Amino acid sequence: MHKLRLLSGVAAAVCAVVVPQVALAQVPSYSDPVVYTVDTGAFPATTYPSGYQLDNNYPWKSSYPFSPNYTASEQQLIINQEVSLTHGTLGTDPADGKPNISIDQGVIPEANTQNVQPAVTVTNDSASLPTGNQPFTKSYFRNEGLGNSLFGAGYVIDASMTATPSTGVGEKRVEAYAEGKVTATAFSFQKEIVRGRAEISGQQGGNNSGTAKVYAMGQQIWSGNLFYSFEITPINWSRTFFSASKTFMVGPVPVRVAASVSGGVKLTVTGQIGPTVARLTATPGGWANVTASAGVDIIIAGFGVEGSLTLININLPAYAELFWPFYSLDWTLKATLNLNALAGTLKLYVRIGFWIFKKTWWLTIASWGGINQSYNLYTNNGSLILGMDPMGM
Repeated sequence: MHKLRLLSGVAAAVCAVVVPQVALAQVPSYSDPVVYTVDTGAFPATTYPSGYQLDNNYPWKSSYPFSPNYTASEQQLIINQEVSLTHGTLGTDPADGKPNISIDQGVIPEANTQNVQPAVTVTNDSASLPTGNQPFTKSYFRNEGLGNSLFGAGYVIDASMTATPSTGVGEKRVEAYAEGKVTATAFSFQKEIVRGRAEISGQQGGNNSGTAKVYAMGQQIWSGNLFYSFEITPINWSRTFFSASKTFMVGPVPVRVAASVSGGVKLTVTGQIGPTVARLTATPGGWANVTASAGVDIIIAGFGVEGSLTLININLPAYAELFWPFYSLDWTLKATLNLNALAGTLKLYVRIGFWIFKKTWWLTIASWGGINQSYNLYTNNGSLILGMDPMGM
């Protein structure tokens, strides 16, 4: 039997990490060419020449001829007709005190409808003894999406541990691994915005170390080495991930909406590495919010976006432990979810002047009440009695 040295006789080392200021590539921008129309009969997808004057140049619904030349009493009759025909609400424009008719075009179906594939979960739960040089492995994988192609988010959690018997060229080995990914979707563009991973390996007379890495938009922004007993300084790093744009018909006006997806990266890692133990607690995570702005190429009384939207704020704690001192193999694998996603409202509006009054059309493109989940995804543990040196000890 090989003589094994336990970590209790090794001074603990702490992996202190300072996140560098990393110069990243220019924030990518995407554009969805499909114009979203709410009422194709009344307001089909329309284009106007750049700088076109739509104020006082778009017909009203009233039976009165389209003209500014009316008495005060006639103006009131026209306004009353417009309120009735548009099913709007009469108010006052605070900018200039003119009568203003607000018309609610409603909430689009994609504003709060889940339209993604069901969550996919894959586990390796076999408790059989390893044979020959085949490793003993436990693993857990889950992939879940939220929302739809207009606004959405998702995550992937992947955790595993492996005990490999000794061979003629190497001692037995213990390994643990955890990775979490976060995705964000805006206007049909889905991107992996955050990824954090950690992996460790212990072996008598061999490798007793590991690495932790953080990625944003597919680019590695930090990495650190892990030794003995380790604990990295928690990482909390923010940036703008990407922007996407899409045009919506709000009343008769094509409004180009730019959604900026910004947020951050989170990672904490602690654990222990040695010839007989691989213990890893990793909590990757991230968050992403949407701020929107509006633009038009024509001249109208007003336009804009109101509200904000949280896409996702998530932590994905994973715990993996292998302890293999002599003739027994003890193991634990856990995965937990702490999630807040899809909360907030985005409303677009346009305002057109008609000499004696104004009309304001409103359209809600996001209206999420919030998805909150906090529970244990997976727990599995056990102990295998291996007998006298069945794995090359």
